[in-house]
Amino acid sequence: MIEIEEEVVSDDPVHALPSGGVVPGFSEFRDLLPDCGPELETARDLAAYVLWSSIVEPSGYLGRPSILMSKNWMTNLWSWDNCFNAMALEGLPWLAADQYFSIFDHQAKDGRLPDYISDGFRSFSFVKPPIHGWALQRMRERGLVDEAWLAASYEPLSRWTHWWLTERSASENSLPHYYHGNDSGWDNSTVFESAVPLESPDLAALLVLQMDTLADIATALGDDRQSEEWNARSQRMLDMLLDQLWRGDRFVARRVGSTEDVESSSLLTRIPVVLGSRLPTDVFQALAEDIGSDEFLTASGLATESIRSVAYESDGYWRGPVWAPSTMLIVDGLARGGNSDLSGRIADAFCSNVARSGMAENFDALSGRGLRDRAYSWTGSVFLTLASQYRTR
Repeated sequence: MIEIEEEVVSDDPVHALPSGGVVPGFSEFRDLLPDCGPELETARDLAAYVLWSSIVEPSGYLGRPSILMSKNWMTNLWSWDNCFNAMALEGLPWLAADQYFSIFDHQAKDGRLPDYISDGFRSFSFVKPPIHGWALQRMRERGLVDEAWLAASYEPLSRWTHWWLTERSASENSLPHYYHGNDSGWDNSTVFESAVPLESPDLAALLVLQMDTLADIATALGDDRQSEEWNARSQRMLDMLLDQLWRGDRFVARRVGSTEDVESSSLLTRIPVVLGSRLPTDVFQALAEDIGSDEFLTASGLATESIRSVAYESDGYWRGPVWAPSTMLIVDGLARGGNSDLSGRIADAFCSNVARSGMAENFDALSGRGLRDRAYSWTGSVFLTLASQYRTR
């Protein structure tokens, strides 16, 4: 694989937003994180320690205090894990902003974000899914985002969105596509087993929300014309998603230029539930019923491949194990669509299993045991967010 570096923007408004402070010691850091209730206090302490111990000082390409994925093996900052980590830092809004903007500091002139950065390297070989608008809106709702952050985010988030709409769309009437499973963050998902480039429903759904966020920011900045344009683009993307990839009971993926559906039992094609109330009621209910079935929902959380699938593997990376980011997106979408019962049950299952099995990279969906890296920062962050905001108590 050839690693590619690209010229980055040097006059971006992100660079005018300086890093906001000094990382406190562990006890103070822990006390500034969300309350998860007394029964999860021990797990909260562990999540706090995994996050705090994964922070590195600015160095090289890391221009801000940065929470690495892990200090075991995954010692980089990928262009979506930073969003999940930022969302958990409610008591440290300046550090949340640093996590969010760390990737945008290296945005290419065409709008593309790097796949990952470290102190000594940045890679553009792949990208990661555009969850940045979704994450920013959630943090706005929790009071993390001030006016300076909001103003600084608009232009880079716009360029990132335009890149998907132009560079990753085959035509004006085509949905955006992934070149590789790595672009989706679901590296080896069965969705990508036989067909790339691929129009996958999660990508369109995330861009709908990202354009909704851009419309809201434009309104907040006093630009009603831009707001109307983003709203129109968002609605058009949603209409295309429903028209092209909804099959009456499920979403499908398909290869660019083909009318044949990709056969897959991956949870990835259920991610459009993140749209919540933006979906037609019947579509939302069908997705919720599917997600809540015993094909995906186990006592440990949501399997990323149907446990009845011939492709299911207990330690198959994105072909079975429970992961934090997919859980977070689905729980949030279910809650916003009005199904707080199912969103709460999934949050309960995930948080309870994390309390038993630790902050692992992912988990065996049936046994609940931790897999791969055992100190993963986004697992800790998603645990803190779900336990404090979505879990039933």
